[in-house]
Amino acid sequence: MTKEITSLLDDIDKYDSAYYNDNTKLISDEEYDGLKDKLRAIKPPKEDKELSVRIKTTLARVGAPPPKHGKWAKYNHEVPMSSLNKVNLPEELENWANKCNAKKEFLVLDKLDGISISLKYENGILVNGSTRGDGSVGENITVNVKKMKGVQNKLPEPLTSHIRGEIVLRHSDWKKYFPDLKNPRNSASGIAKRIDGTGVEHLSVIVYTIEGKDFNYENESMDYLKKLGFTVPNYFKVNSIKDIVSLWNKYMSQTRDSLDYDIDGLVVHINDRSHRFSLGEENHRPKGSVAFKFESPEARSVITNIICQVGDTGVITPVAEFNEVELLGATIKRASLHNFHKVEELCVNIGAEVIIERCNDVIPGIKEVVRKNNGAFQPPDKCPVCGAITVTDGKFVYCSNEKTCPPQVKGRINKWVNEHGILEWGDAVITKLIESGKVKDIGDLYRLTASDIASLDRMGDKSASNLIEELDKYRSVTLESFLGGLCIRGIATSIAKAVVDAGYDSLDDIMSVSVCELEQIPGFGYDRATAFYNGIIKNTDRINDILNAGLTIKARIKGSLTGKSVCFTGTMEQPRALLQKMVEENGGEVKKSVGKGTTYLVISDPNSNSSKAQAARKLGTILISEKQFLDMIKSGT
Repeated sequence: MTKEITSLLDDIDKYDSAYYNDNTKLISDEEYDGLKDKLRAIKPPKEDKELSVRIKTTLARVGAPPPKHGKWAKYNHEVPMSSLNKVNLPEELENWANKCNAKKEFLVLDKLDGISISLKYENGILVNGSTRGDGSVGENITVNVKKMKGVQNKLPEPLTSHIRGEIVLRHSDWKKYFPDLKNPRNSASGIAKRIDGTGVEHLSVIVYTIEGKDFNYENESMDYLKKLGFTVPNYFKVNSIKDIVSLWNKYMSQTRDSLDYDIDGLVVHINDRSHRFSLGEENHRPKGSVAFKFESPEARSVITNIICQVGDTGVITPVAEFNEVELLGATIKRASLHNFHKVEELCVNIGAEVIIERCNDVIPGIKEVVRKNNGAFQPPDKCPVCGAITVTDGKFVYCSNEKTCPPQVKGRINKWVNEHGILEWGDAVITKLIESGKVKDIGDLYRLTASDIASLDRMGDKSASNLIEELDKYRSVTLESFLGGLCIRGIATSIAKAVVDAGYDSLDDIMSVSVCELEQIPGFGYDRATAFYNGIIKNTDRINDILNAGLTIKARIKGSLTGKSVCFTGTMEQPRALLQKMVEENGGEVKKSVGKGTTYLVISDPNSNSSKAQAARKLGTILISEKQFLDMIKSGT
């Protein structure tokens, strides 16, 4: 079992930075979510603490960032938009309830299959409507949201709050206004982000969560949202897991097909909010709530081709193409095979007949081979892009030409740009620079002049100056983002941060740390320590080249909050972004939510007996007011 978990973790580590930080797809978003879902369902051996820590570290990366160069303005969520853990079977739901010590009274509601949206109200007026993004940063589409059905632009009372919901395209509106579009959910996503707002008035917003007002029970919050005039999903207060399973079965056999909007399961909350909040979170997901997913549909098809894609770290991923099938209104004709170990395990090849499934109603995958054809597809001995010899490392096959293989060169540059959030530097610009020979590695970015860029096709002086001006903002970066941006296999930013947090907080320390020392860091062990050490040694020339190009590494801030963490909740007098910046400037860490180990919770009333306040106290977190926080910062204690 341990070997199986380690292999899955290795898969996720290879794809993590590209999927969450870079928005560069080594595999599709859906396929990557499938790997994470599989990891969440695994329980590591209790005696293997190192493996448990590694799983938590890997699962800490939640969501997907909005496009760096999208047309909509980015929005930093004041209240993080987290996700839910999932279960697929009644037995798993029972295990979840036992783990949470949840004996009675649950609130069950439709799990909407739409586009997550956060609505911010100030004194009862809608001031912002933003997409989820990666849970921290989304896209500000307020102008479109205000036109959607179910949105209250002005509330019947002067409430300051964040209300979360889903943008959906109801089936009735889909057939009436968009009959040529194939899928309601995908259509809703595209329509909601139309720059000209065409058709957004036919979308609906259904809400299900409110922040900024306290309730004793979840059903009270839903009742209150209805009172405010919002549309909410169907919700039911039930007293046992048996009742939930009965409801789930009824939904799959009858109710689901009768609804005017898409759902992909049921959401189950412990109804007592104090109990629910006291359980805290795991991997940025609340322990006291869970998504009870519907069973996945399946279809048969025949593999027509297997293509090999080269990712930005050189990993070669086999992708199966097959005769298209229709599942839940979506046309599916390809799915990642993840790695060649999986190909061998399935014994899949061109011409094989296979069962295709959509896990969690979204993720396309090959479940099994029902009729084999000429054994398993064999990995290439040469890179399909540059022709270099391939090498095998465990279940992965790599292109050996790390230095000049085009996907790897482009991947490194994209990784660096997206890691640091360097705006305007889109894929088209980077491609032109690489093709022109002006950029061959990360350090070359910092040697560019405006005239170098202006000389490219369709690039003018103004655009070139803007690009250089934006790049200049990132000539000094943190050590962890520097290391995480190098696109080194096995060294994501979170891994680099763990090393820096362990006391190796200068580049000299990183360059001289030993495998033995790295092994002592929680979540490492010999394999990860060796990979980190070898990765740094192998990239020494690249590191020096970047520094020689003029980039500097910021000294780590050490202040009154070093080693401490702070979470903010509710309405603050000062802008929350400013308060969070104060934490970081004093060496502290900003937490999106209260969890075990959170030092301070800044709340309007530290003596509050709200469910969130009670939960924080149970976790040992100190509750302080905004004034106490500011006094603490001012005094430096």
